[in-house]
Amino acid sequence: MRIHAPELTAKDGFVTLSAHVSLERDGGNFPDELWFTVPQRYEHLCSRAVEPFVVALSSLASARNEEIHIDGPFSDRLSLGFDEYWKVVHAWLPNEFHPVRLTGGRLTPETISPGHPAAAFSGGVDSFFTQFLNKDRPAGFRTKYAMFVHGFDIPLKDADIYEAAAARYEPLLAEMGVELVRVTTNARAFVRSIPWEISHGSILSGTALILSSGVNRFFVPSSLRYLSLRPWGSSPLIDNLLSTDQTQIIHDGALNSRFDKLSAMKDWAPLREAARICYERPSAFHNCGVCASCRGTMMMLASLGVLDKFPTFPKVRSPHHYFRVPLDNPHDLHCASQAIAAAEERGATSLAWVLRAAVLESNLKRSVRELRLRTRPFRRFYRRRDLATA
Repeated sequence: MRIHAPELTAKDGFVTLSAHVSLERDGGNFPDELWFTVPQRYEHLCSRAVEPFVVALSSLASARNEEIHIDGPFSDRLSLGFDEYWKVVHAWLPNEFHPVRLTGGRLTPETISPGHPAAAFSGGVDSFFTQFLNKDRPAGFRTKYAMFVHGFDIPLKDADIYEAAAARYEPLLAEMGVELVRVTTNARAFVRSIPWEISHGSILSGTALILSSGVNRFFVPSSLRYLSLRPWGSSPLIDNLLSTDQTQIIHDGALNSRFDKLSAMKDWAPLREAARICYERPSAFHNCGVCASCRGTMMMLASLGVLDKFPTFPKVRSPHHYFRVPLDNPHDLHCASQAIAAAEERGATSLAWVLRAAVLESNLKRSVRELRLRTRPFRRFYRRRDLATA
């Protein structure tokens, strides 16, 4: 993969940072350039460096086992962390991802310029929690900017949904002293065939680095807690490895489970008014209520007795709505156990029993999957033997 020198263009009140991309071999129908667009009033935040493009495209290079060739200077600090980042991901998933080698760049320390902290913002529980904690941070770590990206969970074709959400979040964040920075990118078009669960971490950090001329710290809201980590693109184990001299990447909130976050924020008006959870059927402020993300969040809010205070979720007629809520990993199971305890404490016994049934079903399904995995060699052996004797 070759990433050509980035260019900046301005048009109709927006600036676009773009770089042409050449792949070593054909296949995949990828765009020929990666681009990021921000309102022109934030041009002073934008970096013209190649680092954001290298980081954002690195999951594609790793999956295709291609080195990345660049021209010109490259952050020496990032080069070390970048190498370690993809070695870790390779150790997690050796058949899907490979270490990534950089070639052609001239390693150099960056000149550090003044800046302000920023954070990723999607309108979900995790990103709201980072803003909720903002008031308690030291002054130099309080976020001035919240980066809201069009092209991640909201597809580029759904511009009306993105604009409606951004229009609601902008004044909401402004009341907290935080500016919403709208960023639009085609980065996801480069990873259509790569699991988003892994690729989203480097793409998010790469997008953050386009603002490195004015952002000195960037908070990545946690998805998991320290005690339930697993291979995941955004992780406290690896996010910081994508820092540069100019911008420090900080994984935020991993001490808390998602239940802990909701419990702390359940009476906070901004979350109540504008929680946007649904990713399977993205809408501005109408969560579908039936996808795994929605039901998992609603389950926890119901156990806390505040679901009816969140207008962005539909009404639920019965606790049986949560009977088959997917609990596919240790973090989800931990949150479910916390929700059961909260429901019991409130006397919501029907909800507690439904959640117990959901936990039991998830555990049974996981046991069946593990049994099938462990017995696969034996099943293959007997299948080959039967074919040989047929």
